[in-house]
Amino acid sequence: MNAELQAVIKDVNASLPERKLIALIERTNLSADAKALMIDMARITVKVGGKILAIGRKLLSFVFDLIKAFPTITIGTITALVLTSMIAGIPIFGGALAAALGSLLLILGIGAGVLNDFTNSKLGERIDALVNSFSALVDA
Repeated sequence: MNAELQAVIKDVNASLPERKLIALIERTNLSADAKALMIDMARITVKVGGKILAIGRKLLSFVFDLIKAFPTITIGTITALVLTSMIAGIPIFGGALAAALGSLLLILGIGAGVLNDFTNSKLGERIDALVNSFSALVDA
């Protein structure tokens, strides 16, 4: 096994332990079903080169790091979803209007957050680092 693959395996398995991820998930205000799905995701593993990789833990650790590092994108997304729900509550034509405007509001909310957070350019660097960390797995 080459050194690059071993480094990726070490990096993936060095993500937050499952118990800490579960504690983070339990502290959220998500529904019980969403929490159960996230916990199931944390337990996803793959076997590469005879080693077991905790891919789910790595991805969820990355997501929680992004939420902590880039709160503006998170706030923009949540605001867009709340506005869409409010529009959907309008009697008679709210459902159709929410369906038409929901995607646009989501794009605007995420876009505003990205523009604000991309001024530090850390988001792009973190996403690139995550993608590059998995690139050695393609050859395995």
